Amino acid sequence: MLPALTAFECVARHSSFSRAAAELGVSASALSQSLRGLEQRLGVRLLTRTTRRVAMTDEGERFYDGVRVGLDELGRALESLAQSREHVSGTVRINMPRVAYQLLIAPHLAAFAVRHPDVGLEFALDDGLADIVADRFDAGMRLGESIEADMVAVRIGGEQRMITVGAPDYLVRRPPPAVPEDLAAHECVRYRYLSSGRTARWTFRRDGRTLEVDVGGRFIVNDAEAEIDLARRGFGLVQTLQSLVEGDLASGRLVQVLADCAMPLSAMHLYFPSRAQMPARLRVFIDHFQAANEGV
Repeated sequence: MLPALTAFECVARHSSFSRAAAELGVSASALSQSLRGLEQRLGVRLLTRTTRRVAMTDEGERFYDGVRVGLDELGRALESLAQSREHVSGTVRINMPRVAYQLLIAPHLAAFAVRHPDVGLEFALDDGLADIVADRFDAGMRLGESIEADMVAVRIGGEQRMITVGAPDYLVRRPPPAVPEDLAAHECVRYRYLSSGRTARWTFRRDGRTLEVDVGGRFIVNDAEAEIDLARRGFGLVQTLQSLVEGDLASGRLVQVLADCAMPLSAMHLYFPSRAQMPARLRVFIDHFQAANEGV
């Protein structure tokens, strides 16, 4: 019955046979047949199927909660067996922003892969705030102030700063802004969040207070590196993490403006639900990337 329960949990989570089939590596028809068999054995209908969507019945919703807890407990039991054999394996699924991957993870992946050859890593690069429990991630990574209080948070790397920069040739054409309000007269490369569809407001720290500014400009992107590239090419100012442009500042390709209003941010944190027994695969992931980013 375990494969059928796993199939039900996956279909219920995705509300889709096709997406669940893709995750489990089986055909949608085989998945549907497995679910029908489970419903027959239980004598109750768990899912309502139409041509457009799949939804749980009331009985299915109650059953889903128990199945999900049971599968999690079983996963932890299997993880415990792996630990007792002193062999760490499995896949760590992490949801994180692209910049966190670029700054804190990618530079240290090769060493992790050598040290833990049987641990797979799946990264969902997402600038929105995902529900890591509902989406069955092992953990997420965000700035400390963005993490809910009921999560366990582990610091990875040092504190960040949001700064405003532009290319020297752009700042020749347009006088550098003296205060954030001067940005109204500037071309600003803006960032659009894929999850919400909104463009990010620029944030500053002035007189001990946070100031948010709506800026304008012809260019909007959804990638931090693309933002910085447009600034390097002289298309406008950009607000970004200082860590991403250290080399550009050192070489003179970019120049910081409004330095006295730069916005301090907390460090990135890896977060996950509180649980009595952490999976060994997540423990080695945390230990490796914490140590690799000490002093960053």
